[in-house]
Amino acid sequence: MLRPQIKLNAKKEIYVPGDKSISHRSVLFCALSQGKSEIHGFLEGEDPLHTLHCFESMGLSVSSLGKGSYAVVSPGKHNLKSPKGVLDFGNAGTGIRLSAGLLAGLPGIEATLTGDASLCKRPMARIMNPLKEMGAEIRSIDGNDRAPLHIQGKQLKDYSYESTIASAQIKSALVLAALASGISIEYKESEVSRDHTENMIRFLGGNIIHHSPVHFTVKPPYQFEGTKYVIPGDISSAAFYIVFGLCAGGSEPLLVKNIGLNPSRIGILTVLHNMGGKIEIVAKRVECGEEIGDLLVYPSQLKRTVITEDLIPSIIDEIPILTIAGLFSEGGFQISHAEELRAKESDRIQSMVSNLEKLGVKVNETKDGYEFGEIQTIQSTKIETYMDHRIAMSFAILSKLSGVALSFDDTSWVDTSFPGFFEILESM
Repeated sequence: MLRPQIKLNAKKEIYVPGDKSISHRSVLFCALSQGKSEIHGFLEGEDPLHTLHCFESMGLSVSSLGKGSYAVVSPGKHNLKSPKGVLDFGNAGTGIRLSAGLLAGLPGIEATLTGDASLCKRPMARIMNPLKEMGAEIRSIDGNDRAPLHIQGKQLKDYSYESTIASAQIKSALVLAALASGISIEYKESEVSRDHTENMIRFLGGNIIHHSPVHFTVKPPYQFEGTKYVIPGDISSAAFYIVFGLCAGGSEPLLVKNIGLNPSRIGILTVLHNMGGKIEIVAKRVECGEEIGDLLVYPSQLKRTVITEDLIPSIIDEIPILTIAGLFSEGGFQISHAEELRAKESDRIQSMVSNLEKLGVKVNETKDGYEFGEIQTIQSTKIETYMDHRIAMSFAILSKLSGVALSFDDTSWVDTSFPGFFEILESM
């Protein structure tokens, strides 16, 4: 296995940006609510800012209260207006899919939603088809089930849906459509996916009934008022430095502050614990219905583990950086049941495999994952990021830990989710 060239011999404390998933949702729930809200800890990365600006163009009044804090005034969902131009969501898959659901349920709203080249390659039929069953008028302008999307908002009907994919984006798009139209929705999924949308509904006083961990109903009335949102640090962003702290040499822990510990998101901690990682959670608390805590991460000797299928929905965004942990692990690494990776910002299975092969790693690729044995050395190469922020950050962590110089075709994508990432890495 690879030996780290970085040692942690003094305790270091870092903060990561606000949770991207919750930042997107805070904007959407501000739009659905009447009156003034405040958002604190907002991720000022390109993705959430695109969502914020899109809803500004439909009637939200937004003013800065300082770094990561905003005052947002909404005229209420029925007084939002059709945008004069195209809504550009950049690289934000969460932004475009969730917004499409919300807008589809608002009678009288007409909008075209698009994004960058990467976003316009991602599948949209997974939200379009059930939205159409609810009565939505939504279509792919190019006829390929991809963005750009055209939406004519309609009054939707009560709906019941069972998803074969454990996807928070599908779930949230349909729930937001129901909230917008003031209808009931019953939703069932195959595995538990992240539940930030459900938590926000509860936080705002909405009526959500859980029949089981994967089955719930949301019923009107939805009379949401403006409120204060406090957004925790993003565990998907923290994952890069959690792996850094575990794989570094030395004896002192890395303290990662103010991290969201939503049970549907902490599969990364479970997997790393199973790999032999020592991570302590301290100062636990609750904000806006979300569990938060600080993480003490100790240098650890990692080993290969079996990642079970039930954990995949909760680690889907962290698999690239878990792969890097695998390079420093006894026995190597394997991931399976993760075909959903092929529908992310890039085909992350192909992106990871091709770059690992450039490093000299012998990888066995499958339809739903990949595996490699214990690695002793890697070689310097140029990493192709495929316009994918998590690919770029994962291999940047590898380069720092291993001491092997890696170059990159482009790292500008990192700003979509983690502004300041390279400054923190340099400080290590």
